[in-house]
Amino acid sequence: MSAIRCPYCGRVGEPVRVHGHGQCAHCGINIEPCCTGANALEEAAATAKIDAAPDRSLFPQVFERLGGRAATVADDALAFALAQSLAIDLDEARDLIEAAERVGIVVAAGPGAHRLRAAAS
Repeated sequence: MSAIRCPYCGRVGEPVRVHGHGQCAHCGINIEPCCTGANALEEAAATAKIDAAPDRSLFPQVFERLGGRAATVADDALAFALAQSLAIDLDEARDLIEAAERVGIVVAAGPGAHRLRAAAS
């Protein structure tokens, strides 16, 4: 399989095989024709596992590119860097920043800015 861009959400990735057709792994919309000869037994064996483990080095790597691990970074710059790194849209990147703040990876550093939590470096 090869990575393709979803025409609905714009995310780039390999389609997930579901009932003989390919769906976007992110939004679930059908992006490949249905019933291309697959059967249920083949589909079950071909379904890839989803890696749900967080990449703990993502934010430190992004901060390194944006001025260093001790830098305070504007939210827009951080969202743009995340969007580029992960091939996601800016809204998803902003959601990721919000989630990282909730779990303590980044902390707010004034209005419209974040920095890495000291223990995360």
